Amino acid sequence: MTSELLAAVIDGMPADFAGPDDDAITTRIRMAPLHGHPLSPHTTVRTTSAGGVRCGWLSTPASRPDRGTAVFFHGGAFVSCDLEAYLFYAEFIADHLRVPVVTIDYRLAPEHRFPAALDDCVTAYSGLVAGGLEPDRALFVGDSCGGGLALATAQAARDSDAGVPAGVVSLSGWTDLDTRGYGPGGPTGPDPFISEGFLRARARDYLGPDGDARDPRASPARGSLAGLPPMLLQVGEVDVTRIDAEHLGRAAGDVGTDARVDVVRDGIHGVQGLVALGVPEAVAAWSSVARFGDELLGD
Repeated sequence: MTSELLAAVIDGMPADFAGPDDDAITTRIRMAPLHGHPLSPHTTVRTTSAGGVRCGWLSTPASRPDRGTAVFFHGGAFVSCDLEAYLFYAEFIADHLRVPVVTIDYRLAPEHRFPAALDDCVTAYSGLVAGGLEPDRALFVGDSCGGGLALATAQAARDSDAGVPAGVVSLSGWTDLDTRGYGPGGPTGPDPFISEGFLRARARDYLGPDGDARDPRASPARGSLAGLPPMLLQVGEVDVTRIDAEHLGRAAGDVGTDARVDVVRDGIHGVQGLVALGVPEAVAAWSSVARFGDELLGD
């Protein structure tokens, strides 16, 4: 049964929040109040660059540099939210995985269309490794469209000399931009944060009118999954992108890649971002992420 807190969040969302007719600017306006929350006074942030791409390093008192690093690929449907807007989410990652977090400030569509965001992520990761980041002590963490960017960057790292990370955590990951297999609502009911039509519109923003949603660099679930590190594919029970996680998990298993599909009971898209409100479904989600991190990085 959905918790009272999550039910209150869902009830408080405008019915047209993820409208299929929204353009990129409207999406940015709608998403802005959900991001950019203040950080703890004990959190430290420094901005730098890796390979010429702007990045932000964040640490909390829980962060242990000797334990490893989380490389964060933020969400925002490819069109909204910059590094600063997502620092609050990096703070969640730092607290639960107990590592410093570096967030990649990739370029946004439609001003910078595919493959600009992916190019920035691949370049930044290569720059981080060249600067001393140890791939086998790094976890990729991606939220929503960032889940797809994390997977695509891991594939690019596998095919280069950058080195694959220790693991990939996809949180409500959007890993296949071809939404034709999606239903009109979520798997078990409507999701207040996204819809199939909304994702289809944002894919057009990202790819351009002539872009190919089945290009494996844009839709990494369609790319080669062999030789990738362990993956945690966490998705809400109601989340429209649950179909991505389930298809990806099966395809990865077929080639011997460890991909664990973790369905958050009653969870909606981006449920992990509600942990600061004490939403039980979000708390449970992060507990699962922490266990996965402990498994790969140690206690």
